[in-house]
Amino acid sequence: MRAKKYAHGDSSHPERLKAAIIGVLIVAIGIGLFSWQNRGTTEPEQTHANNQQNTTAESDIVSVKGRYLFSGTIVPARAVENEARRADGSVDYAQPFSKLDTFNPDQYDGWMVDFECPMTQNDIPYQTQVQNTVFNCPDEFAPELAKHFTVANVANNHTRDQGDEGYTDTVRFLESAGIQTVGHWDPRETDEICEVIAMKVRLQKKDGTEEDGTLPIAFCAWHYFEKDPAPGELAEMDKYAEIMPVFAFSQVGVEYRPNADPKQIAIAHDLIDDHDPEFVIENSAHWVQNTESYKGKLVVYSTGNFIFDQLDSETNRGLSIDAEMTINYDKNVQAWLDLGRTCEVRGDNCLELAKDLELKKVDITLSYQAVGSSTGYRELTQKATPDLKAAIETRARWQETLKNLE
Repeated sequence: MRAKKYAHGDSSHPERLKAAIIGVLIVAIGIGLFSWQNRGTTEPEQTHANNQQNTTAESDIVSVKGRYLFSGTIVPARAVENEARRADGSVDYAQPFSKLDTFNPDQYDGWMVDFECPMTQNDIPYQTQVQNTVFNCPDEFAPELAKHFTVANVANNHTRDQGDEGYTDTVRFLESAGIQTVGHWDPRETDEICEVIAMKVRLQKKDGTEEDGTLPIAFCAWHYFEKDPAPGELAEMDKYAEIMPVFAFSQVGVEYRPNADPKQIAIAHDLIDDHDPEFVIENSAHWVQNTESYKGKLVVYSTGNFIFDQLDSETNRGLSIDAEMTINYDKNVQAWLDLGRTCEVRGDNCLELAKDLELKKVDITLSYQAVGSSTGYRELTQKATPDLKAAIETRARWQETLKNLE
């Protein structure tokens, strides 16, 4: 009350004026301190309230699911490109993919292929590619590829057919089209071996509905068709596997053989013994090869060709792996989902961000199905007939592998 009186009463007395000024200053300082302290507590309280609202909304989620297809070798060059030419000489870049709807692609949240072709703007004649087995895929294929495939493994012996610049162009054109890439033709480039991939998932809610989400998963890929693993190359996967699920891929093995060779088996087993991937898929032989369950994890030794122009019946069939993933939902999973969309660019810092946030590795459950395909010279790739699928499963020893995975 006195401060109010001094502020508005008789100011002719010097002592009263002095006291009034001091009083006003004290009140102003007090109000300022109160406002500052109140601001310091209000924002966290508001944040806490928002978090409570988010937690309430998130608690409607009970699990996270994703279903992915992993297919073999794609080379939209040479006769594949030639067969897509129209009468006027132009190329129908959608033609090689025009029967992929037979795979019912809408049921998958992602589709990965082994892209074994440099993608450039070079003009390499058809006969040159045939005679020298040096490929070139026009960059105009990239938008059509992106309509079907979400991830491309470029760790193989052909992505460098147009030199280092051609390899760089390949990654650039695929990524620009919206296809995430992993791997390098040279495994000595260890920083390129693994990539955190932003994978689409479906959040399952209590009421039976679902909504889309994005979950980071590490993909690691090595090219050992012409090389042996050097110290530290396989171990590059460890820093990813300790914090997140990892899918492992390798191009390794003697071509045109029905069964895995000792080098293929050694690399797959080493990966599982020492580096903890969720599964291992190898490819190199251009033929479908055997699969196995090793220490309870799936190993596929060769998925064969998926879109290619080779001639014999063995090279004209492929094995794709349909993998369905399930994760029980919790706050840690939500933190990974929140991070997901930051992992869409090759070479990003998604792994470092996950470590900074102290995220924990999520526990995933995987189940598998075999999907057969037919391809070849003047043949549009499509889903296998029942008889062909049975033959592919027999070659892969698929039913035995499934039984051992249980």
